[in-house]
Amino acid sequence: MATVHKIKAEPMTAERFAPFGELWDAPGPQTDRAEIFPTGFAYGGRATVSVIRQPHVGLTFTQLERHFGVTQGFAQLSGPTAVVCVARPSATDDPADIPDPADVHAFLIDPSVGYAFKRGTWHSLNRYSLDPSGGTFLILNSDPNPTQIVDYETGTASIYRNLGGEGAPEEIDLSGDFGVVFEIDP
Repeated sequence: MATVHKIKAEPMTAERFAPFGELWDAPGPQTDRAEIFPTGFAYGGRATVSVIRQPHVGLTFTQLERHFGVTQGFAQLSGPTAVVCVARPSATDDPADIPDPADVHAFLIDPSVGYAFKRGTWHSLNRYSLDPSGGTFLILNSDPNPTQIVDYETGTASIYRNLGGEGAPEEIDLSGDFGVVFEIDP
């Protein structure tokens, strides 16, 4: 039987999100001239920009992923408030160095502000819509996209040289206590 680990969602502010990445917003009041505010978006390989339709999939999950070659970014284009879950980056040269379930945070996504993860930040594979209508997001990524996915229910890790590309991932059995299902408490 799985252990349910509840995660209380909190507002996504620049200060609270800083250990995991950055928010994309224009700070300060509107002025009478156009202003550009650079972001820390960085990638290896070729930058990719896509739109992802995120259906409502409930509020539970078992997997976290991290990307080694990109500061993956998102901007919500449509839909209600959604939640993304994150944990701090860990040693990228050790596939067994995964976050403790107690270190996973849930953030309410402000639909008017984009965000990007630091390289290696662990995060949920989905953005969890708080109502059945789902939403759409702009996603900034890279190709190739070296990625690790860990399943906390089965205790397995998959390492991809290029997530979504050709070739099967390297599969690793992790030792430790698993059987964990994360549940978001909005």
